[in-house]
Amino acid sequence: MKKYYSIAFLLFSACVFAQQTISFEFNEGFNVGDIHGQAGWISTPTGGVPANVTHQTISVDKASDGSSSLKIVKEATYGTQSDPIIGGFYNLPAPLAYNNFSVSFDINISQLNGSDFGFQGVNSVDDQPVVRLDFDKTGLFKILNTVSGIQDLISISSNWLPNIWYRVKVIGTATDVRYYLNNILIYTGAAASSVNIDQLRFVHNNALGSAYIDNIKVNSELLVLGIKDSRVTTKEISVYPNPATDFIHINSLSTIKSIEIYDESGKLIKNEKNNSRMDVRGLSAGVYMVNIKTEGRNFTEKVIIR
Repeated sequence: MKKYYSIAFLLFSACVFAQQTISFEFNEGFNVGDIHGQAGWISTPTGGVPANVTHQTISVDKASDGSSSLKIVKEATYGTQSDPIIGGFYNLPAPLAYNNFSVSFDINISQLNGSDFGFQGVNSVDDQPVVRLDFDKTGLFKILNTVSGIQDLISISSNWLPNIWYRVKVIGTATDVRYYLNNILIYTGAAASSVNIDQLRFVHNNALGSAYIDNIKVNSELLVLGIKDSRVTTKEISVYPNPATDFIHINSLSTIKSIEIYDESGKLIKNEKNNSRMDVRGLSAGVYMVNIKTEGRNFTEKVIIR
């Protein structure tokens, strides 16, 4: 397969695109099965026969809003790709201005060390990415930025864990593009290209695992720019001591519902409910990820056990 595929589009009007929500429900025109051809969506073109991949589907396996979601998963016919290009593409009814838009969605990924999954806002006529966020298979986030005219994927310090719903928000303004995870600002940079976005892509590089996408909102949060940034996170929640040998303690401004600790492969090792500490004395020395669920939020922190 080629790295990207050119997709023909009708000319769009230059009017501002109204707010829109997509939850892949029956009442929105979606049915369980292949996403291709449903309500403005296509699956990745192949350049051959069949013309599009066939296993990117509307599924009732898992959902964050309603009963259905978009499930993107490996296509057995093709090998692992160098970039995330396989998945579901949404052809927007009208383009989004690169310097005045918002897109948000929920995503839940099945495993670490499988596929690289991601979101891309693209100008499909020129096949130019405007915004891009990857959930790298190692647990890192990578964001496409342009510096001095050169596009580059930049790794950031935040981490993700499998089988957890995350809320992603990307907002383009006149000065920058802002990426949020669970309403926390994780990166501010420049649009990768100064062209309008006419297609949203939810994709993977065709290795192992699956991801579910749900509750997509377009242009519903253009004015929501006062969201707390990552510097405030340490005030809302903290994990100590770090490194730890006996117990880890959680300080939180909200009630703690559960604490989960995962090893570096993404395997759940221990969990604790309705408590602000966890006994780690039986764990092997190493690096672990701690997921803390509070009322209305998830936090993920890296902890070293000695």
